[in-house]
Amino acid sequence: MKMLKRISAILLVGMFLFSVAGCHPKDEIAVTVGNEKFTSAYYMCSLIYADMEARQKVDEAKADDENADAAETDYYAEKIDKTDFSKWVKNRALEMLKEIAAYKTKCSEEKLTLSEEEKNNAEMYASYYWSNYGYAQLFEPNGVSEATFKKYMTDASYANLYFDHLYGKEGTKALSDETVAQTMQEKFLLANQLEVTFSEETDEEKAAKKAQLDGYVTALQKGTRTFEEIYHEFNGNEHQEDAEAETEADDGTLKPINEHAAVLGAEDTSYASENFETAKAMAVGEVKLIEKADNAGYTLVVKLDLAADPYYVDQLDSAVRHLIADEAYEKDMQDFAKTLKFSAKKSAIDQFKVKKIVYPTANGQ
Repeated sequence: MKMLKRISAILLVGMFLFSVAGCHPKDEIAVTVGNEKFTSAYYMCSLIYADMEARQKVDEAKADDENADAAETDYYAEKIDKTDFSKWVKNRALEMLKEIAAYKTKCSEEKLTLSEEEKNNAEMYASYYWSNYGYAQLFEPNGVSEATFKKYMTDASYANLYFDHLYGKEGTKALSDETVAQTMQEKFLLANQLEVTFSEETDEEKAAKKAQLDGYVTALQKGTRTFEEIYHEFNGNEHQEDAEAETEADDGTLKPINEHAAVLGAEDTSYASENFETAKAMAVGEVKLIEKADNAGYTLVVKLDLAADPYYVDQLDSAVRHLIADEAYEKDMQDFAKTLKFSAKKSAIDQFKVKKIVYPTANGQ
């Protein structure tokens, strides 16, 4: 599952454009793992992800090293886990294919199939990013079509399908409700927030904003105004009517009790927030104005009761289960992947050179 998280994080942050020299016959089988066959284009998809992951690892290592050279990085001169950069990328690309094959094989053994909704969601997600976030420019120059990209992203869904089969609410290794609830309370919280970030404001303007937020804090503490009221005032919607929240929509789906609430997560979650530790120490209902680092602004926080809002409890259930079980799950799947018969067509994968991956400037030149 970490593989999937890294893929999403790298693409959303980077959005690099690049091309690779070389060509390959359409639908040529490059790698076979167990009963799963992967085309050259599919392998190229994996190689791209592996290269980006490797670059991110190098960048993170340099960011943590005070003695690292600030000059432009020569990635190919670097090592990852004592392995030459290019070799690590090639190894990682094949490892990703083995992982995908392992997930799909386990699902096949358990007769688990993606629902039409899951398939459609995966394809819509892929299509959206292909068209709206530059993925077409990222993959097409490398011989990866939108159809291949969609297949890759759809196949990635099998990882979550099998995870739910094991660790979901009714899974064969289902986690106890107590364990899930405890971890949710430790790693997440719910809060109403108003945020002000300073850029070029004068000292007078900063003081005025702080005074406004201080006034909101006082009003909320005294109970003379609701968060709903100040939320709309703060956002320029003074005439918005205060509506009672409902926990269930007309179609039976859950709705949040606290419409404007935000989930704040610990550092090791996908909801990581700089205000998490401060807010966690607050009591439910407590109001606090938190100053950002370097006088960069303020966040007004009203801590809410996460456990009392079924919508957010349901929304966070999967994330919590992954936090608890991912490490064991990934280890088991990696071990299983090693048992699958592997073969690669040397001419098909060797035509793709890591050093041929080119990252042009943002304007494509």
